[in-house]
Amino acid sequence: MKKHQKYLALSVVTALTAVGASLGSLGFAQTVTPLTCSVANSTVSTNQAAVLTASGGNGSYIWSGTNLNVTNAAGTMFAVSYPNPGVYTITVTSAGLNASCNFTVVAAVTGALNCAPGSQNVTLGQTAYFTATGGNGAYTWSSPDLTIITPTGSGFSASYASTGLKTVSVTSAGVTDTCAVNVLANTTPVPPVIPGFPNTGGGFNQ
Repeated sequence: MKKHQKYLALSVVTALTAVGASLGSLGFAQTVTPLTCSVANSTVSTNQAAVLTASGGNGSYIWSGTNLNVTNAAGTMFAVSYPNPGVYTITVTSAGLNASCNFTVVAAVTGALNCAPGSQNVTLGQTAYFTATGGNGAYTWSSPDLTIITPTGSGFSASYASTGLKTVSVTSAGVTDTCAVNVLANTTPVPPVIPGFPNTGGGFNQ
């Protein structure tokens, strides 16, 4: 091979290698999606659910924060509630990335309609229990995730057939309050939950 032909061949190989490396780097950059965390309401009352939403990462999320360490949550949304006023931070992790949500908890108005607990964690097949206080003493329950057979009463129970964030609302005297349920993957056996209040309503599997 002549000298100038050898240099030409080497130049072509070098150029192709550089293009391949550039395309590889570009392909890798396109798979890295920034992780974000947002909160539906920056201020909530004590024992009221703050609903958090994650986006980006690899689509699998781990939520952590004050009195919270959940590793088997599914979906992009999660809910937390706290009994004491203050400023709270919840962190979501995905694909080695971290993002945080901050929100403020203020004291609830005495006598206001309240759906409790504001948020709770259950696993697939486990029953979630709720109770209503305040209002005028007459309550109606509703949920976009359930077909409710008996929607009245101060107590309510429900179980779910899919993971993710679910909501249940109670209405009294024209006012509505909402509870949130994080339905988690059933990774370990969970003992049955015994309610501490009357259960006069019920929902069936989603």
